[in-house]
Amino acid sequence: MKILCPVDGSDFSRFLIQGVGTIFRSRAKEIVLLHVLPKGSYGNQQPRKTGKSDSFSTMSEKMTEASHKLLRGHAERLKVVLNQAGTSRQVSLKSMIMKGDVSEAILRAGENVKADCIAVGSRGMSDVPGYLLGSVSRKVVIHAFCSVFMVKGEFAVPLSALIALDGSKATSRAIRKITSWLDPTEIAVHAVSVVPEKLTDLGLEMLGKRQAKALMAPVRKQTRVLLTDSRKKLLKVGFQVDTEFLEGNPAVKIVEAAQRLKTEMICVGSKGLSGIDRFMLGSVSEWVSTHSPVSVLVIR
Repeated sequence: MKILCPVDGSDFSRFLIQGVGTIFRSRAKEIVLLHVLPKGSYGNQQPRKTGKSDSFSTMSEKMTEASHKLLRGHAERLKVVLNQAGTSRQVSLKSMIMKGDVSEAILRAGENVKADCIAVGSRGMSDVPGYLLGSVSRKVVIHAFCSVFMVKGEFAVPLSALIALDGSKATSRAIRKITSWLDPTEIAVHAVSVVPEKLTDLGLEMLGKRQAKALMAPVRKQTRVLLTDSRKKLLKVGFQVDTEFLEGNPAVKIVEAAQRLKTEMICVGSKGLSGIDRFMLGSVSEWVSTHSPVSVLVIR
């Protein structure tokens, strides 16, 4: 498993390093630390007007050296976390510096290094300006070609993870990657599947309540079968698993379940049931990653 970790000097990057080292320490093969210097700003620092002012090239060299120092510091922190599991010798650590728009640079780097997962720190919904303008983490979740791990806080093992399931191919892929990426000895799983309570108002108007109820009956049955089958797959590789069938708005119910169960992270596929668009607008994974108070692993 190859993970790209974009970092800066914030507390969120320290959470990110700790989270990646904790969650994936048993399965990661290569971790690439990335620092992005916004193009034309040298890290948002402009040359000062002094009697002997630095040239732009000299300023750029200083910012590049500061970036190398920052990356070395995060690499040392990551080694400490990995050493706690005795896995540091098995993980290749690399670093890189890029310039340009931060989110675009992260996405480009992810493709260049062929990352399986991009891990990003998130300020969450409390960062109102960031939310309104489109934060880096949200842009990466929406546009990344690979899985994205949005870290929102600290982790300590053993921990619990909520896995959101539906009947799509995305869920099958998610199960395969979860069993490959996560260590069952360190993570307990609570699997949930959410069936919308009813069709949209338009659907109800066209079909009527009785027909709508009949239409949803096989969906409920298939969902219960899905939970049973998924539990068997997870148990087979050693995970401790319990399951829960829910009804309501899928995105909202997933987040509410995570809060109620006090799980440390949510795992969700990037696409839902082919029929889910009849009930909701927008992406479930995008909504969950934005509104969840805990970290989210969006699996593609």
